[in-house]
Amino acid sequence: MEENYIQFELKKDNFKSKVKFTIPKGKIVALSGYSGSGKSTIAKVICGLIKPDFGEIQLNNKLVFASNKNINIPPNLRNIGMVFQEPRLFPHLSVLNNLLYGQKRQSKFDKDKFDEVISILGIKDILKRNTINLSGGEAQRISIGRALLSNPSILILDEPLTGLDVPRQNKILSIIKKINNNLKIPILFISHSLDEIIFMADKIILIEKGKIISESSEDSIISNKTLNYFKKGNNNTSLIKGTILKQDRKSHITIIKIDKTEITTSYIADKVGSNQILKISSNDISIATKVPTNISINNIIKCKIKRIKTLKSKGKVELLLQINTQQILSEITIKSFEKLKLKNNMYVYALIKAVSIVGK
Repeated sequence: MEENYIQFELKKDNFKSKVKFTIPKGKIVALSGYSGSGKSTIAKVICGLIKPDFGEIQLNNKLVFASNKNINIPPNLRNIGMVFQEPRLFPHLSVLNNLLYGQKRQSKFDKDKFDEVISILGIKDILKRNTINLSGGEAQRISIGRALLSNPSILILDEPLTGLDVPRQNKILSIIKKINNNLKIPILFISHSLDEIIFMADKIILIEKGKIISESSEDSIISNKTLNYFKKGNNNTSLIKGTILKQDRKSHITIIKIDKTEITTSYIADKVGSNQILKISSNDISIATKVPTNISINNIIKCKIKRIKTLKSKGKVELLLQINTQQILSEITIKSFEKLKLKNNMYVYALIKAVSIVGK
């Protein structure tokens, strides 16, 4: 049995939850689903805040719940670092004392661990500040630090980026990744954001109505096997993998190699040869049957039409385009489709107007 094993059944009012999954040692597992799907319920069951009807929960090779053995260890003895949507800091304590509160579980102060956590979080300069004067990102970093300093066997992050602006979200994501790399602590990362999941997770679990509907890797999402789940109610999105081929700091651009093709993006602060995952909206891909000239779009890629799907309710046609070994989706109007006389297996040029980086 995996050292972090979660399996339980729960019925509460009209809601039922039945799950079974593992969190591998030193890995990040993302738990995703729509609002009300049961993500936070799973976190609360693991923490001991909700008692399931049946099941078994093992953390760091220690049984914390087993219905058939009458085991139900209290939340404060499960050795879990829990970070919620809101930082939940103690307003009457300074930043330093909030952090030290996490060390109270330990028999003695571990200065080396404290210094390492402070360094990873980048909070050395705000230790003496009052928590009411912190920004949202700073407060969440303190919350994560407090959880880490309790020396947990597992870290659970329940929508930790809610309410933060994009720069602060990116900062926290990078910190969580660094924590996992440096401290090798298993992390259950709960989020509904595709970008966050792609950036963070080694394994992705999708929850719907309290049940696991998919348990897969990042590659499954990129190959569109699981990505469709995230498209409901949104524009179609494609994910493709590549590596940084060249950095041009003067022009503030990065060249990414996608198989035998190159794509230009805004400058990415990463080294040449590093892996990247690109996200492209179907609405940001126009189609041409010949290479256009005198055009501002940098990314003009030859590809092959693999599938044509008419979306009558939207007045559009969806094209599945093959770029070497990977695929992207484009949506054009029915009028444009008819004007270009497009057919399956026809070679065309994809004019990609915008590309964003979501992971590596």
